[in-house]
Amino acid sequence: MNPLLVALNASYVHTNLAVRLLKESTKRPVGLLEMTINESKDVMLQKILRKRPDVILYSAYIWNWPEIETLGRYIKKAFPEIKQYVGGPEVTYDSVERMGEAAWIDGILRGEGEDSFDDFLAYLAGEAEAEAVAGLVYRSGNKIQANPVKGPLSMDGLPAGYEEEDLNHRIAYYESMRGCPYHCSYCLSSEDDVVRYRSAEEIKAHMRRIFRTGTKLVKFVDRSFHIRPARTKEILRFFIDEAPKGMCIHFEMNLEHMTPEVAEVINEAPAGLFQIEAGIQSVNPEVNRRIHRSTDLDKMKRAMAMIDRDKVHIHVDLIVGLPGEDIESFLQGFDRVVPLGAKKIQIGFLKLLRGTELRRRAEEFHIVYDDRPPYEVIRTDVLRASEVLLLKNFATIVENYYDEDVFLAVKAEVKKRGLCPSEFYMAMARALEQNIHRMPLKNREGKYRFLYSFLEEASLLDEAMYAALKEDFYFAENRYIGGVLPVEDPEVDRQSVVEFLKNHPDFVPADDPLKASKQVRGIHLPGRVRYIYYENGKYKDHRDERKDHGQ
Repeated sequence: MNPLLVALNASYVHTNLAVRLLKESTKRPVGLLEMTINESKDVMLQKILRKRPDVILYSAYIWNWPEIETLGRYIKKAFPEIKQYVGGPEVTYDSVERMGEAAWIDGILRGEGEDSFDDFLAYLAGEAEAEAVAGLVYRSGNKIQANPVKGPLSMDGLPAGYEEEDLNHRIAYYESMRGCPYHCSYCLSSEDDVVRYRSAEEIKAHMRRIFRTGTKLVKFVDRSFHIRPARTKEILRFFIDEAPKGMCIHFEMNLEHMTPEVAEVINEAPAGLFQIEAGIQSVNPEVNRRIHRSTDLDKMKRAMAMIDRDKVHIHVDLIVGLPGEDIESFLQGFDRVVPLGAKKIQIGFLKLLRGTELRRRAEEFHIVYDDRPPYEVIRTDVLRASEVLLLKNFATIVENYYDEDVFLAVKAEVKKRGLCPSEFYMAMARALEQNIHRMPLKNREGKYRFLYSFLEEASLLDEAMYAALKEDFYFAENRYIGGVLPVEDPEVDRQSVVEFLKNHPDFVPADDPLKASKQVRGIHLPGRVRYIYYENGKYKDHRDERKDHGQ
């Protein structure tokens, strides 16, 4: 027998934790193949066949199910001797129906696979009966049988998932707990409310091995990492003491329950070590009641004030399409979230995941969603389909002009003028809608041109706003602004740059001011000249000089 675990990731940087945990849960030989959904069917087929499997075990999620179906159907017709099994959240909650619809699937393994995978391999090898495999859904003659799933599995002794492998330029995912104490009706984690934890010592041992893989980003998949403050502080201090330089650790946290003691430890970390994702989803109390959530923005604001955001990247999430949330309510929520000062506001669109309460109640809440993965909302009784599409443009604009560090000065100028954030970015979204056929945001130059054109047409492009745009441009680009935007705006001449460097020898580490001037640009801003130093083509430092030659 030659079983092969197959993972189709969203991109190369991602890794699949589930197949690694399964492989480590047995001493039997099992192959593992990771690919991406961006590869062609023919390439994926050839990679699979090179492994010469007689059994394939797919790890199925909403983002890879269409590709798995394509492969599965083809292999069933081309190589019917290869058995094909599937596991994962996409096939767990309607397994019998799914197998009835998909003749290519020989079986589905449900539940926490680490507890049943060895029995499953014994069954495949003819050493055990199908009935002995917990959670297995299989064909028996013309019938489909479903074995009961075992109860929640203890985290004690479970493997880390990553051993001796090269994860340079890739993300490592890690579970320090399973289950979730919350009951958000759109989330699969709410279906498992038995919360189990790894010990801090086991986490440390696992992390020391993960550090050796070369990864620079470890993402904890725990839904609320900091539920136990004492345990949280111990783990955070471990990372502060032992994480390799340049590493980033990503956590999901419910900031409403952040304690001053945990925040104090977070602030002890070097800049960039910790990254926090905080789900808000909606600030509308009635919407939150329908999805079994509560959001206290005052508590979140206090928590964020406790955290040093020059050191810690925090981004928050909002969801479009929740039951009872119309476009006005969503945009009002956005405006209430902006003052929190999160690095990013990530706007997602409701996905009616198989197995969730909200999918079961979709008709009750008048939610119409796509039949194909990722089962995204199309419209609701209070949100038209055209409004969902418009909010997709709004999300694109926020991602490009609010979330990124590229337009900080423009964002500050918008705030300084007291412009309503949602109105400003929605106006940009409508402009994008009118120009969508031109794909104006397809590259960096397009983003600058689109913003410039929008500001001009909205009568917002006065001297101060142009200066803000100019600041942002030169922080990101080591080139002349007139080569991208329709402006005549000469830079400071080379001789003046040389003179500035002679007068400020500490600005650029070089002995020859003339040679160093090739790394410096001088630009005119209201009341001052800014000299910008670029190292290897990227912004390094700047210094302003008043036009009366004072600093």
